[in-house]
Amino acid sequence: MKPFKFATNEWSQERYDKNELLNSDGIHNPVGMLGGYKTNSAEEHFNILEKFIKNKRVGVDVGCRWGSFTVQLHKLGFQHVHMIEMRDMHYQGILYNVDMSRASLYNCAAMDKSGNITRSGKVVVNSDSGNVKAIAVDDLNLNNVDFIKIDVDGPDRLVLKGCLNTIKKCNPVIYIEYGTEQLDWEKRYNNNVLTKSEDLWGMLKPHYKEYIGLENNIILVPTEK
Repeated sequence: MKPFKFATNEWSQERYDKNELLNSDGIHNPVGMLGGYKTNSAEEHFNILEKFIKNKRVGVDVGCRWGSFTVQLHKLGFQHVHMIEMRDMHYQGILYNVDMSRASLYNCAAMDKSGNITRSGKVVVNSDSGNVKAIAVDDLNLNNVDFIKIDVDGPDRLVLKGCLNTIKKCNPVIYIEYGTEQLDWEKRYNNNVLTKSEDLWGMLKPHYKEYIGLENNIILVPTEK
């Protein structure tokens, strides 16, 4: 799959420096006023993540929304970030926020295999068929991947499964959400029960160790590091 091509790029170094993100309406909305999506930065996450990230070559941002993690990866020194986002409502915001000379956007979902899915709003409701394109990260054939972030509000375990060859090849640090969205999705759509966080990422043992991140996120660090 080829990256999505923007005709222009309206990112700002000043907004990078200020951690100021815009939504697709061009509005900075860090607190979610009037029920809108928050455009808060990911800086607090990186206050914790930074000590685990030793190499800063290529990053993967799955479920990138308006690009808050990609911006922080750039500020940390990453050379290039591959972004995956299936909701086109966020693309104009990405255009405002992200230096696309150092990033690529794939306008599709990420899953355990490439193909098609069905979604309802932001939630994948069928991972085997539908009219929404999906890719496995492994099928991008990336090299030098030092960081993968996965936040897809449900089938995060399947996205991780689609990264296994990349993980084996590159040993990246992984930041993945584990909370009510994942538990509810697995129970409702995939008939799995995640009783503990290792049920989400146990496919990586014994090569990874878990640390606690912010909010509902866990940090997976390769034991070799």
